[in-house]
Amino acid sequence: MGFSLHDKTHRDVDAEKHLKRWHKQVPYMESPLRGADPKNLVFSQRHEANTVELFFDLFFVANLATFTTYHSVTDKTYLASYIGFFTILWSCWFQVTLHDVRFARDSVYERACKTVQFIVFVGLALVGSEFNPGGSKVNNTNFRVLCYTLIISRALLVVQYVVVFFYTARARYQKLLIPLGLMILIYAVAAVGFGVMMPSFRQEEAAHTAIYAVWYIIMLIESVAVITISCFWRMLSFKKTHLMERMSLLTLIVIGEGAIGITKTVSRMMGSGLDVEGCFLVMCIILIMVLLWALYFDNFPHGHYGTIRQQIWSVLHFPFQLAILGIVEGSQQVALARYVVKSYKKFDDSLMLYCFTQHLDGAALRDKLLPLVDYWQFDSKLETFGFGAEAEAAVYSMGNTTGICSAANTAQYLTTPDTSMPLDIQTLIFTMIDGIYRGLGIKLPVDRLLKETAIEIAVRAWKVVYLYYWSCFCILMACSIGFLFLIRRHRVDFFDFVSVITRMVALGLGAGFIAFSYDEALLYHFIASPAVLPTCMGLLFLVQFFGSISAAICNWQLNKSGVKYAYEHPDEHAHKGDHGEFEFNDPARDPLVPDHNAVAWSVHPARDELTAATAYLPPHADGHPMAAVSSPPRAQGPDASGYHQRYGHEPRTLRP
Repeated sequence: MGFSLHDKTHRDVDAEKHLKRWHKQVPYMESPLRGADPKNLVFSQRHEANTVELFFDLFFVANLATFTTYHSVTDKTYLASYIGFFTILWSCWFQVTLHDVRFARDSVYERACKTVQFIVFVGLALVGSEFNPGGSKVNNTNFRVLCYTLIISRALLVVQYVVVFFYTARARYQKLLIPLGLMILIYAVAAVGFGVMMPSFRQEEAAHTAIYAVWYIIMLIESVAVITISCFWRMLSFKKTHLMERMSLLTLIVIGEGAIGITKTVSRMMGSGLDVEGCFLVMCIILIMVLLWALYFDNFPHGHYGTIRQQIWSVLHFPFQLAILGIVEGSQQVALARYVVKSYKKFDDSLMLYCFTQHLDGAALRDKLLPLVDYWQFDSKLETFGFGAEAEAAVYSMGNTTGICSAANTAQYLTTPDTSMPLDIQTLIFTMIDGIYRGLGIKLPVDRLLKETAIEIAVRAWKVVYLYYWSCFCILMACSIGFLFLIRRHRVDFFDFVSVITRMVALGLGAGFIAFSYDEALLYHFIASPAVLPTCMGLLFLVQFFGSISAAICNWQLNKSGVKYAYEHPDEHAHKGDHGEFEFNDPARDPLVPDHNAVAWSVHPARDELTAATAYLPPHADGHPMAAVSSPPRAQGPDASGYHQRYGHEPRTLRP
């Protein structure tokens, strides 16, 4: 008996060791018609997003993260700027994606186009750092750069659609020439429109407020026009493309922006040590993100559910993703607001104890207040450098003032604080709370700081944050209800009723929390408490909980009744087509195990290249044109013998 260190059996890979390999070569240009599906008359280049598209999505999230870093929502103007820039960013991404999912094929030409699009998004990042059209000071140079960037973006789309037009015309598929010509015209007009705006942004004069609306009007018109064209000319629709995957990936990216922000929030709130309440609020933010993910992906469509409905579903992602962004970013702002209020309350309670209750004086008062100032370590941060010295100067001045905290004086301070409060106490209070707020790294406009204190800005900002936080929650619920109606392919059941009702109840409660803003005392009391985040988390949890319970009840009833039902495969490891497929199950055989031999529809049958011979045929003598190639042979289904008795209907066949 012996043994060998090397296995002498031949491996599969060794069978090719004597062969030379064929290296991958990227073609200079490839026809978009090669990825078309002539049997089903759709453009479908790939079944899933490729790496260059994911690379492009990274530029989107980089822009979003940069803009969020430089723009803290402190008033309605900054909120409008936030929404406005997200609209511009999303519109550019959306138009590029609509082209890529139908026509883009890997080639040197396509990589060159992607490089230009990367440059465009870098230009948007440059613009985003100072994008504030509604501010008191406008940067016309920045707006001109934005116009240049948008012109390049739309001009590139014109070039890309001209290439598609050329290959389509060469293949003599005449039915697509008109819609492709309209697409070229739309983007050309959009580029001209952005160019016409540029004289309004001359350096020597301020732009008129109304001119900013032109950006959004042009983007709205081009989006509506492109979707309308794809609805009328079905071969330009997004059926069998990976548009749903691209939308889901972008949704995941937007949720992931909250993950980036939460790491910053943790360092801001607990940089000096762990705090029980702070940990609880951070956990609430994490659970909110998880529930947002579950709310979307647990009801993600699998398979085809309607060409026009799919396009409405895609466009509806704009308010949905904007709402997600508002919730994840607003959650962090709400947590920071609670941190500021709690930190100030800690200082205020100590000041009241030492000065207004114990009536300390001189060195005793100074020695109690100095450690309180040192606790926040203002001089260790660039944003608050100098606040510590200013607060300590006020403390020393209070210690040198005899009787500043005497019983008689403090009683008068409480009665008429605006007129009787000494300047040293006022300076200490405002310095401490301003330092605590600015120490969070929140970007505050310098021109505003010259007119009012940071805490005065913060108080107004918290109201704005609260309003857009719950407004985004309501938009999220409304879009979620819309998604449920759009993607439904089967009969309405208990799950549909429960899901819609719970979302409507959550929407109503969100509107009720918005109504709190009419009572400022109640509003600020709610913001100052730690209850805002748990309330939002609880509503999202209840929506998800009742949806899961109702789905389980529906499945239990189906299993118990023994009726036939449609079985979908959301699991990536299940037997499915490229975009998912469904099948009819026979619970009489095995109610718990899917019948993989049942009739199924694959959304990606085999395809041939779209050419003049396969995609377009001349009209018949009777004047009726051929819409496409002749129908392919129908797929053979199971034997009809006994089929109707088993499934309750005749065998189905694949349709072209």
